Amino acid sequence: MVPLIGVCASHDTEKKTYFVRANYMDSILRAGGLPVLLPMTTDPDAIMDMASRLDGLFLAGGGDVDPARYGEKQIEQCGEPDPLRDAFELKLTENVLAIGDVPIFGVCRGIQVLNVALGGTLYQDIPVQTGVKEQHMQQPPYDEPTHEIEVRDGSLLRKILGTDRFMVNSTHHQAICRPAPSLVVDATSPEGIIEAVHSAEDERIFGVQFHPEHFAYKSEGAQALFNYFVKCAGTI
Repeated sequence: MVPLIGVCASHDTEKKTYFVRANYMDSILRAGGLPVLLPMTTDPDAIMDMASRLDGLFLAGGGDVDPARYGEKQIEQCGEPDPLRDAFELKLTENVLAIGDVPIFGVCRGIQVLNVALGGTLYQDIPVQTGVKEQHMQQPPYDEPTHEIEVRDGSLLRKILGTDRFMVNSTHHQAICRPAPSLVVDATSPEGIIEAVHSAEDERIFGVQFHPEHFAYKSEGAQALFNYFVKCAGTI
């Protein structure tokens, strides 16, 4: 049976719409999964029902997580939070983790949501809080990698990519600050920004800070991340 992959989307409060980039869905489809867009809600029963029906949870990119979610006050450079999306994704992630048999893959905002859900913190703005002037915010085209990451020996990412260096794109001004206790750092940028993590308790739970969906159509390494995720989802 084709694995059912729940995809968390962005949220336009004014237009009252959910939306997600097609290349997320395309990358999951190429990997053999069936991506479905998840509606946002704060109803705990509905969220648990979603979690129990999924074979895999994909946490997509998007806006900034509310710093209050990890115990900090918002600084000026932080984007305006989406309370509904934060509440929904964090509760859904919590429920999926509690079930304990559902893979999770987070991209950009997604790796940050995973880290916050597990008790970690974020840099609200890389240049202001780290002194690293490069904002990791490239201009289009986004399917062209712009910097290299260093992949740690023995890490999950090393197993998936088969290399200790990988070129990635970069469209973020936030990143993991303090990793959650259960997360292992798999890769960093040359400046030391965390680019990938996985759960020490379950290698089917992982995330990357870059955007593999933009160049997965032409990069075996980028597509391999989705292939691994969907393969894990197909074995539960």
